[in-house]
Amino acid sequence: MDRGVKRYKLRTKLTELFAPVGFRCIACGREVFDEVGFCDECRAKLPFNNGKTCKKCGVRIDGEEDYCGNCVEGKMYFDRAYSVFDYDGVVRRAILRMKFGNCGSYARVLSRYLAYLANKLKLDFDIVTFVPMSKSSYKKRRYNQAELLARGFCDIMDVDDKFVLALVKVKDTSPQEKLNRAERKQNLIGCFRLADGVSVKGKSVLLIDDIKTTGSTVNECAKVLKLKGAADVNVLTVASRPEYFVYESDYNLL
Repeated sequence: MDRGVKRYKLRTKLTELFAPVGFRCIACGREVFDEVGFCDECRAKLPFNNGKTCKKCGVRIDGEEDYCGNCVEGKMYFDRAYSVFDYDGVVRRAILRMKFGNCGSYARVLSRYLAYLANKLKLDFDIVTFVPMSKSSYKKRRYNQAELLARGFCDIMDVDDKFVLALVKVKDTSPQEKLNRAERKQNLIGCFRLADGVSVKGKSVLLIDDIKTTGSTVNECAKVLKLKGAADVNVLTVASRPEYFVYESDYNLL
């Protein structure tokens, strides 16, 4: 790979990245006939992650610090993490519908935003992979939204040859949303491994997921990749939870 070439040629023009994939807004369900997959009202409320962010994990932070509490207190194995949106408002609703509302097709819309950000940041990578699900969780949902996002991203970026099923989740874990920071880390220890026949030695890996909250999940994945020789691991998510936000439970919105 030519390490000097960091801006990828998108399969579609930037002005076409947000073409409609259906006839209803992915956040509120209203009929929509124009771009972005969101209605005009929801599109105007998109919570782009444009504020001050942690220099390591990319989460929006408040105050004068350069790093969020999670990155200060814990060892992060990924090199950098980036998010398109704050996990709030219309994007939060769209992600919840994608994950729990049998709306896997919404990943196509959201993957376009991932492609837009990656191109804007000139991200360089040899491999694109995603956070895996356990077999039992996959059987219940019938799809992994992170995989759909990664596949959609590669298609839009015209880098299908870089898509790799690199990681396997080898055990079931408790839902992360119900755990505190320490419990999240403990919950994930030893639950991922490198897939059989996959080599990441010396490779630059782009790890894709839908949401980053404390970063425990992507960090555990990055740890596996780094221990197997990955040169660097960058994380790209649709949304991240700002450090100072206080939420009601996602389960109350379903």
